[in-house]
Amino acid sequence: MILLGKIVLGMAGAGLAGAGVLCSEGVVHVKVIEKEPGGVHINVIAPAMLAPIAVRLAPRRDLAKACEQLQANLPVVRAALEGLRDSEDVVLVEVEEPGEHVEVSKTAGSIVVDVDDADATVHVTAPIRAISSTVEELAAATSNPM
Repeated sequence: MILLGKIVLGMAGAGLAGAGVLCSEGVVHVKVIEKEPGGVHINVIAPAMLAPIAVRLAPRRDLAKACEQLQANLPVVRAALEGLRDSEDVVLVEVEEPGEHVEVSKTAGSIVVDVDDADATVHVTAPIRAISSTVEELAAATSNPM
C-alpha cells in the first residue's frame, strides 16, 4: 500500500512539474462575449509556451509567408519587444467612438487588447516574453528551412 502511495505521489509531482514548465512563460487569455441574446461566451486560458512550440512543429511551407514578412522587419520587431519589456505599464493605443472603445496596452509584462462595441466585448492578453519566443521561432524557421 505504501508503494502505491509513493507511485501516485511521484506521478502527481511529475504532472505538477510539467504544468509548471508549460506555464513558465505565462498564459494567453482570450475572452469573447457576444452581446446579442443567446450570443456566445468564449473564455480560453492556454499556456503561452504553446505558441512557440506550435511554430516549431508547423510545416515550413505553411509558415513561409509569415517568415518572409517577418524577416524584412525583424530588427524593428525585436527592438519594439525589448522596449516594451523594459518599459513601465502604458496605454499604447486608445480609440473611442460612439458605441466603440478599443485599447491596446502594456500591463504587467503582457500586451492587452480590449475591444468593446455594440456587438461584442473582446479581451486578449499575451505575455511579451511568449511573443518574443514566438518571433524568434519564426526567425529560426526562416534561417533553417526544412
